[in-house]
Amino acid sequence: MKVICAGLSKTGTTSLCRALRILGYSVHDHPEHVVLNLDNYVDIFSGVENDESIFKEMYKNVDAVTDTPACVFWQSIFSQFPDAKVVLSVRDTPEVWTTSVMKTYAYFGKITWYAPGRWYSFLTPYLSKTVAKLRYFYSCVTIFMSGCDGMTFDANAPGDPPYGFGKLGFKKIYHDHNAGVKQALPPNQLLVYNVKEGWGPLCEFLGKEVPEEPFPNENVSQPDGKVSAVEQTLTS
Repeated sequence: MKVICAGLSKTGTTSLCRALRILGYSVHDHPEHVVLNLDNYVDIFSGVENDESIFKEMYKNVDAVTDTPACVFWQSIFSQFPDAKVVLSVRDTPEVWTTSVMKTYAYFGKITWYAPGRWYSFLTPYLSKTVAKLRYFYSCVTIFMSGCDGMTFDANAPGDPPYGFGKLGFKKIYHDHNAGVKQALPPNQLLVYNVKEGWGPLCEFLGKEVPEEPFPNENVSQPDGKVSAVEQTLTS
């Protein structure tokens, strides 16, 4: 493990993942966490696994990790790879991140198992162990990211925040997470980074040559909060 990306979702993590791959790193992004380590994360969330050394086994052959749920366990991962460099991706302001993440959650409320017309999906966890694990996994991820589980999202009101959890709550999560990362690391191992800065700061921090190709611009937020096709597939 060479690079731990500790930035929360919706801070340019997909672009950062693509950039790291261009620089030659093997990266586990959100899809890889789900596809390759679903069982491990279910055990971690549920308390079946409480030994941080599990992360060393999970990521022993990986150069970098990005996005959830790795970003919320960045400190546990760092404890197993103390020589890794940490990139904290951020948005222009906490308000920009809050608006983006709230739109995304509202969108998920329309397309996932809580959406109107998908009453049958409440039966699927009883028919498929994999679906049951996925529902538990995403409920836990949502709790870490928003302080409430998926059942609190209003699928009938696109764009509305989760019930009982609004902008101030999201801003606190953003502030607290970023402050914790900054306080825990020495300056030589931490880069606070906005993907709008491009290749320069990232390559300098990692000791890499700047590639000729433009810095990637992936998974750009849509007005309705729509996310990538991969994320839609994993949550539908």
